[in-house]
Amino acid sequence: MPQRCVSPVIGVDGCRSGWVCAVADTGGLSVRVVSDFAAVWKLARERDAGRVLVDIPIGLPDSDRRACDREARELLGARRATVFFAPVRAVLDADSHEAASAANRERTGAGLSIQAWHLVPKIREVDAVLRETPRARDRVFESHPELAFAAFAGEPLSDSKSMPEGRARRLDVLRTAFAGGEERNGAGDHGSNADATDAPKVDAERAYRETLDRTLRRDVARDDVLDALVLAAAARRPLATLPSDPPRDAAGLEMAIRVPTKALGADFGFDNHA
Repeated sequence: MPQRCVSPVIGVDGCRSGWVCAVADTGGLSVRVVSDFAAVWKLARERDAGRVLVDIPIGLPDSDRRACDREARELLGARRATVFFAPVRAVLDADSHEAASAANRERTGAGLSIQAWHLVPKIREVDAVLRETPRARDRVFESHPELAFAAFAGEPLSDSKSMPEGRARRLDVLRTAFAGGEERNGAGDHGSNADATDAPKVDAERAYRETLDRTLRRDVARDDVLDALVLAAAARRPLATLPSDPPRDAAGLEMAIRVPTKALGADFGFDNHA
C-alpha cells in the first residue's frame, strides 16, 4: 500500500550562533543550525513545512502581561521560572537593557530581566519575518519546550536541562514523543496528514548526539538541541492554545502559546484544540 505523504514540521530553538532547527519529515529527523530567522523561514519554505513551532514570544503586548505567559507559568508549577514574561512591544525599540527595562516598567509595572533582554534580538528577528510575510503567520507559531516535555511526560519535569539527569530524562521522553501521533487534517495550524503507521522510525537521541558531535558548545548548547527536538515532536501533534481564545497584538500577531494535547494519552490539563 502506498504511504500517504507526511507534511514536514520544524521545531526551532534559539542558540548563540542563530537557530537550531529540527526537521521531521518522511525521511526521518534531521537537525540544522541557521544564522537568523529569515533563514528559518527559507528552510520552512524549501521543506514545505506544514507547521513551525518556535520557542520565542510572538505577539507582544502594549501593556500588562500576556495571558498565555501567566497560564503557562501556572501549568508548570515549580518550573514556572522557565517561562519569561514577554516584553512589551516598545522594548523592541530600546538600545540598552536599562532603556528596555524602563519602557517595560512604565507599561507593566515590572522591569525586564537581563535574561529577557538577551532574547530581544531574536524576538526582533521573528517579529520582522512575521510582520513582513503574511504567509508565515499561517505556519509559524510560538511554543514552549518545557510545556511540550510536560505534555509528553504527563507532568512537568523537575530536573533542569542543565544537569545530566535532566537531559537524560528528556531524552527518555523524546524516545516516545515521536511515536506516531500526527494529525490528519492538513497543514498549517491543523497539523500533518499522516497516520501513525505512515511515519518512519525516528531516532531522536541519535539526532541529538550527531548534532552535538558536529557543533561547538559555545555555538549550540545541549538544551538548545533538546528543545528544538521536542518542539518538532509537538508540531506533529494536535495542539491546544494558551489562552483558549488568544488576543492579537497591535501588529495583528496572535499572543498565544501552543502546546501538544492528548500526547500519549496525557492531556495535562489542555482541553482546547487548535
